[in-house]
Amino acid sequence: MRLFGCSKFRRLASEQLDRTLTPGEEAFLHKHRQVCVECDDAASQSSVALNFLRAAAIEVEVHPQFDERVIRKLKVQRTRESLRYWSPAVAGAFIAGLAIVAALQMITRSSDLPHLRMPGAESEMIRARSRLSLDQKLLLPPPPR
Repeated sequence: MRLFGCSKFRRLASEQLDRTLTPGEEAFLHKHRQVCVECDDAASQSSVALNFLRAAAIEVEVHPQFDERVIRKLKVQRTRESLRYWSPAVAGAFIAGLAIVAALQMITRSSDLPHLRMPGAESEMIRARSRLSLDQKLLLPPPPR
């Protein structure tokens, strides 16, 4: 059977493990424990469970280089993430650079290629030049060889 103040008892019993209770709170716990068997059993069970946990606490031996290993792995992970982030941009810049080099090669090599000439087009161009005045001839590019 639960009595008035059971929730307060459980709260104070839990807080008793973390801090020192006031004399009034200690008196309340003592009186309630005498009257309410359920709360007394719950408090003793939690106390036993806590003692088991304290006894079962295992001290873990840490490898002397544990910190160094963790830091090294973290640095490697950051480097991999940064490379993964920038790799599309680097690949795009590389492809754009190749396209520019190819375009420049095409422009510079086009003068080395033989020009396609239609038969009779050269004689037509010579006739057209002969009809021009001297001033107009100086403005034209030289005829192809």
